[in-house]
Formats: sequence, C-alpha cells, structure tokens
Amino acid sequence: MLITFDLDDTLICWQPEIPAEPVKLPWYHKWFRTEPLRHGTVDLFKKLRDCGWQIGIYTTSHRKSKYIKKLFNLHGLKLDLVINQNRHEKIIENLKEKRKPSKLPNWVNSQLHIDDSEGVLIEGKRFNFRALVVDPLDNNWTNKVLAESICVTRMLEQGSYRA
Repeated sequence: MLITFDLDDTLICWQPEIPAEPVKLPWYHKWFRTEPLRHGTVDLFKKLRDCGWQIGIYTTSHRKSKYIKKLFNLHGLKLDLVINQNRHEKIIENLKEKRKPSKLPNWVNSQLHIDDSEGVLIEGKRFNFRALVVDPLDNNWTNKVLAESICVTRMLEQGSYRA
C-alpha cells in the first residue's frame, strides 16, 4: 500500500503559527538549507510504516528528488517514492484530457493522497483517485490521516476499495 503526500502547506509549512519538527543537523550538514517539516510528520510516518504503508511524496514543486529525500532523511524518514513536477509532466504527457490534473497519484499506485488543496480533492473524483484534504492550521491533522489510512486499509483487505 502506498500513501502519497503533497509538500507545500501539507508537510512543509512556513507559517510561524504552525509548529515544525525539530531538526538537529550534524556539523557536516550545516550547509544544508532545511525547510520546516510540519510537527507530527515524523510520528505519523512511523505509525503509517507500522501499519504496512509505503510513503511517497507527490508534489508539483520543482524541487529535485534528491533534495526531497535528503530533507526527510535528516528527520530519520525514508521515502519510497518521489514525484516532482518534472516526473508528473512525464506521467500525464499522454493523457488525453484538455484539462490535465495537477496530480495523478493513482497512476503511481498510490491508494491515498494527502493534500491541502480542495482542487486536488475535486480532481480525485474526476480522475478516480482517493484524496484527503488537511488544513495547514489543523492541529488534529495526523489523526485524520491515520483514520483515513485505516479506512483504506480495511477496504483493500475486504476487496471493496474505491477512490
């Protein structure tokens, strides 16, 4: 099972009122510019792994995959998949639709995508992928993700999964 996350305003939040995960860089990484990873991400990823989920990033950002993996690795987190804007464009290049989706996680076998955008939720209905919207200011966001992941896991086990 694969769960994918958006980056900006979902896992990376620059707003000062949104708590960030602490990062302790070893001296040899002091040059690395870190972005604020939303508080709760480390614990959430560990719980998802314990439940059997693989974890990926699906973003329309032009950040390089190597950079994204390194950012999460600094928090002790491994990513199984990274889709950035360049890879997304390759995924949708042959899609015969006038209005192409901003994300298409089901085409990389993601059973659940987490995002901050209501537009992605609408695209999910249109392009048949399951999405959960979490607000950057919601302090209960990790519980919502866990609850939805449990729901999807049960549907997959019962053969009744639907986007």
